[in-house]
Amino acid sequence: MTSLDSRAQAAGHELAVTGILARRSFTVRRSTALLGLSLLALTTAWSGATSWYILRKDDLAARLISRETSRQYAYEDRIAALRADVDRLASRALLDQDGVEARVGEIAARQAELESRQSLVSAVAESLQSAGIGVSQAAKNPLRQRMIKPEEPVRASGVTSFAPFASGKPTPAPETLPLRGADDRPASWQSGETEAPVAPAKRVAEALTQLDQSIERSSVTQLAALRELDRNLGDTQKTLRSALAETRLDTDKLAVAVQAPKGVGGPLVPVNLDPSAGPFEATLSSLQPRIATVFRLRGLVEQLPLRRPLAGELELSSNYGYRADPFTRGAALHTGMDLRAEHGSPVRATGPGKVVTAEYSGGYGNMVEIEHAGGLSTRYAHMSAILVSEGQMVTAGTLVGRVGSTGRSTGPHLHYETRIDGEPADPNRFLRAGDKLAGQL
Repeated sequence: MTSLDSRAQAAGHELAVTGILARRSFTVRRSTALLGLSLLALTTAWSGATSWYILRKDDLAARLISRETSRQYAYEDRIAALRADVDRLASRALLDQDGVEARVGEIAARQAELESRQSLVSAVAESLQSAGIGVSQAAKNPLRQRMIKPEEPVRASGVTSFAPFASGKPTPAPETLPLRGADDRPASWQSGETEAPVAPAKRVAEALTQLDQSIERSSVTQLAALRELDRNLGDTQKTLRSALAETRLDTDKLAVAVQAPKGVGGPLVPVNLDPSAGPFEATLSSLQPRIATVFRLRGLVEQLPLRRPLAGELELSSNYGYRADPFTRGAALHTGMDLRAEHGSPVRATGPGKVVTAEYSGGYGNMVEIEHAGGLSTRYAHMSAILVSEGQMVTAGTLVGRVGSTGRSTGPHLHYETRIDGEPADPNRFLRAGDKLAGQL
């Protein structure tokens, strides 16, 4: 009984398990059974978590693959769009290049025409200036502008008509915006909005427009210079005709000696101008006959004795015409004019010509006679000294003698006389003409 009771009491503390295994029996304690159940539960939980993780990981991978695929498609779409933009910009650049080259060619042609016109204006101005006819500063100074060649690239502020594209590889835009302050570089403070950059093609167009306007201003300046030359020629022509009218000579019958400058020559290639081509051609065409007229009148004036024989103001002691003879007191014709002056004062030729007489000649005393163009001649009498010789060619202003009182004279003076085809004429006509041309002879 004692052993049976002790076994029953131990059964309250142990879970009695009796089995037959190879005809043997074993007993498992409750703590051991609980530990085994705990390990089984942990193993089952770990297996479930592992299975869930694996299944979840596959779903995450699928989402990542889908996301990367979407990004790849977006990237490829962006590249295709950029390629389309590049092609479109390249096509536009080619069109802009064609337009720029055409406009540059047009401006170069206009500039070449401008330089050709300026050479004509300069030639006219130089010929008038050599003849003593005033010209403006704009006509004297050629307009020198830089010649543009069609094959030369046009630049505006250092930018050509085509701007290179960025060489960096295009990347999709980030999905998240950068945090403020991520860029460590300090940003400069600006008030107001920043000015948008100007496209290179627009800058080139503005530069070409400015050049076109400059050429247009130069063309207007040339036309204004021609018109000013026309006005100067008109004033000169009026003055020359008025001066020649004082001489009462038939200028149409007077031959003009053409004096060409030395050291020049070449075949004659006339300039053909179409007055209907524009205002410049019309003005220059109308200028040609006026230039020829002015040069002819100028040539006539330079051949006539229109200078003063004495320097300074002339002191008239006896005029041309009828007067009381200083010796007989009877009426007599005074064939010249007497100009009082100091003894020994220089006497100068009043025009170009040839000395035909240089000797003592009766009542004239020491007398010099100069033969001019158109049957004109001048006499300088009563001189104290003769400083030219017969046959000598003289110009206006040449010293021919000195004032004296030789011959039929009452005191130092110059007897100045003009003759037309051997007949005496009033010297005042020529002196008045010379006064009208003061500063031009």
